[in-house]
Amino acid sequence: MSVKAFLEKARPLAAGSQILKFVTGNQSADMDSVVSAIIYAFFYNKHFPDKVPYLPLINIPQDELRLRRDIELLLNSHGISAKHLVFIDDLKRLLEGTSKVLDLVLVDHCNLQGQELIALNKANRLKVTGIIDHHADEGAFLDANPRIIQSNGSCSALVYNYWTNEQGESAPTEVAKLLLGPLLIDTSNMTQKVEEGDIKAFSSYKKVLEGEVQALGVENDLINGLYKQLKSAKKDLNGYSFYDILRKDYKQFAFTSPTGTVNVGFSSLGKSIKWITNNFTAAEIASTLDTMCHNFGLDIIVITTSYTKKENDEYTREFCFSTTGTRFAPLASFADALVLNDDIYGGASVKEKVLLVNKHRPFEVYNQEN
Repeated sequence: MSVKAFLEKARPLAAGSQILKFVTGNQSADMDSVVSAIIYAFFYNKHFPDKVPYLPLINIPQDELRLRRDIELLLNSHGISAKHLVFIDDLKRLLEGTSKVLDLVLVDHCNLQGQELIALNKANRLKVTGIIDHHADEGAFLDANPRIIQSNGSCSALVYNYWTNEQGESAPTEVAKLLLGPLLIDTSNMTQKVEEGDIKAFSSYKKVLEGEVQALGVENDLINGLYKQLKSAKKDLNGYSFYDILRKDYKQFAFTSPTGTVNVGFSSLGKSIKWITNNFTAAEIASTLDTMCHNFGLDIIVITTSYTKKENDEYTREFCFSTTGTRFAPLASFADALVLNDDIYGGASVKEKVLLVNKHRPFEVYNQEN
């Protein structure tokens, strides 16, 4: 059964159950999260064909899939579109007016993310039954089974290794091609952050795809070609508003202390602040920050950038934040501890635009050394 056929068959079956079974990735809903969720659900159904299937739950509204062109490109090449998936706004409709509970497996994160899922957990309508992740262990849901949390370049590789070990067989060709996408993106074509789990999965994918590789004549044609296509689609921001760009890779957390709760949004960008200030006016930047904070109830919005300068191939990171009101203005005093400085790429022209934004609301921009 193809992945598309599985999704078409499983969705109506899962929706009719009193217990909704989902596999979900993290709030950023990047390729690793989305493919990890799809493949975990696919392998579970293959291993337990007589049980209620898990469905992949994408932890963003359906409308925001359009902001992830790399994911759309990869899924569409397998005949998969948004209609085959369940999004967080679909979940609201499935639960509305019911007492249904969620059986949830977390992939690419190890604690609940997103206001909707956190609220369901507080209402005792959600149980986390499994975790496979490659981030730091947060010590949550210790009774989950499986509970695999280990450092790795791509979480999807850990999902694949787990299920192929359980089933004693490798993936179908289609699945290996789908899994290649997040592995190549997360490891920069197997050149960065590559760990044991990635190497094991990559070796298996290449073995599964051996026939296609031989037909092409050169192994790297298939792999390099896919990587270049997906990377280009991921970096393509043409037609996006600044709001779209901030939502493209976004996570939100609530930090609670005896003095209260602070809501912080984190947006990760693959472009420099210089690029942002060249493409958007100070008024657009300020109003977008206002809108983000209003829509998501944020006290602070943090923007981190990472990119390579074309002129010298220097990998560069930036750390920016904007606060609501003056309560958190002293955050700027922590710049030294975070190894930040004001040597901003783009120099005076960028700083001038940042000053204009500050006439509307606080906005701090730093070069990040570490």
